[in-house]
Amino acid sequence: RVLSSKKRSRGIIIITVAVLVVSFALIPVVGLEFMPEMDQGAMSLTVELPQGSNLDQTASTLQTIHERLGKHPEISHVITNLGSAGYVDTGTNLASSSIKLVEPNRRKLNSKQLADRVTRELADIPNARIKVSAVSSGFGEDTGLEFYLQGQDNARLEQLKTTITNRIKDTPGLINLDTSTRGGRSELTITPKRAEMAAVGATVYDLALALRAAVEGMVSTQYHEGDNQYDIKLSLEDAAVDSPDKIGNLSVVVNYQPYLLSQLADVSFGEGTNRITHRDRSKAVVFTAGVAEGATMGDVISAVKERLEDVELPRGYKIVWGGSAEMLGEMVKDMLKTLILAVLLTYMLLAAMLENLVQPLFILGTVPLAVIGVIFSLLISGQTFNLVSLMSIIMLVGIVVNNAILLLDYANLRRKQGISAYEALMEAGETKLKPIIMSTLAIVIGMLPMALGVGPAGKELRMPMGIVMMGGLLVSAFLTLVIIPAFYYLTTKQAKSD
Repeated sequence: RVLSSKKRSRGIIIITVAVLVVSFALIPVVGLEFMPEMDQGAMSLTVELPQGSNLDQTASTLQTIHERLGKHPEISHVITNLGSAGYVDTGTNLASSSIKLVEPNRRKLNSKQLADRVTRELADIPNARIKVSAVSSGFGEDTGLEFYLQGQDNARLEQLKTTITNRIKDTPGLINLDTSTRGGRSELTITPKRAEMAAVGATVYDLALALRAAVEGMVSTQYHEGDNQYDIKLSLEDAAVDSPDKIGNLSVVVNYQPYLLSQLADVSFGEGTNRITHRDRSKAVVFTAGVAEGATMGDVISAVKERLEDVELPRGYKIVWGGSAEMLGEMVKDMLKTLILAVLLTYMLLAAMLENLVQPLFILGTVPLAVIGVIFSLLISGQTFNLVSLMSIIMLVGIVVNNAILLLDYANLRRKQGISAYEALMEAGETKLKPIIMSTLAIVIGMLPMALGVGPAGKELRMPMGIVMMGGLLVSAFLTLVIIPAFYYLTTKQAKSD
């Protein structure tokens, strides 16, 4: 019926192109991410209390957290480290925990769903910044999104950090927003008064010696007992040096004359920088965040970038994307280049085989037909475009053309024997229908266990490949029997004269 008239053939082609356009419009709905979400059966938890909190306070908060974690049967055991949060941050106000979950068949929630639930449950703990993340893709904590604010001035970076944080913190799908900067630790600053010191002949060494003797103590003599020798260190009590005023009253001896430290230096308490991060020879603030369950990294990145467009950065300051976001952009570019190369090489091979420059274009028309099936299959299954699914699309280029080759090769053979294009296509369809169906079903059935995620190990990586292959092959096989003959019939010279 498709070939009964040129008008009907054109109509079928127009409808197919319209469906293709609609399917491409659904790509944002499908979503884009670097790797499929993998349930590694583990979570990480970090706790940060206000600066100055001691280990007892941190341990008490952690005990409260553990009591709440114990209510979840999905959790097998928890390993805790007091005094650090990760590999870099250390302090008495920090703690971290590694949470191991039970086997997947013994729980209803995956690691990311459980992490989101635990995050909500722990949100009411006062004076504690708690971050719970699923360990994903075998690369440790699932940060998901990462970018850098680069500049030179620490104070200006801190102001911009606050502005950016307020702008993006309520972005839909964004969770566990964090930065590399922390509240500075309290420190005592001694600033020498150069003029006063020069007037009495004092040096910086004199000030340092007096401070060290008062705070750390100095060895004044040794005590000998038998063959053993013990140092005797003299120092002031902690209560004598616990404020700027008391430290300012310390005695500094210069040329056998005592002076107060406050006469020779300014003494003040302040907040020092806890950590300075550099990237590309510039000071940087690192922003990290996770992606909530049900959201995709590509959508969240797009939403964050849209909000950052309104942030005015001074000259010399810029935002640079990194982490999974950077890898995602590079992956898309590389996959597009690979797809174009695969299509080009396939065209060259088909042109050489068919000794025709036009017919390979008809055959390669099965590739976008397969994409229709790919997009709808991913949408229905809840999968996304990622490294695995994009690799599977490239694999489809060399597979979906086989059905079109069978049709056109047989049609060309029959036309050389003198029959019309219409008759050649009808006969090719009848003759090659069974081989096309059998070969397609063989591949689809072989991919079915992968698409269903049979077996717990690595199923998150296998499912996108199976779904893409099945959806692309089934739709392309069906449409190949309709669209390719229509194209062929409309463009052959004999058909135009029929």
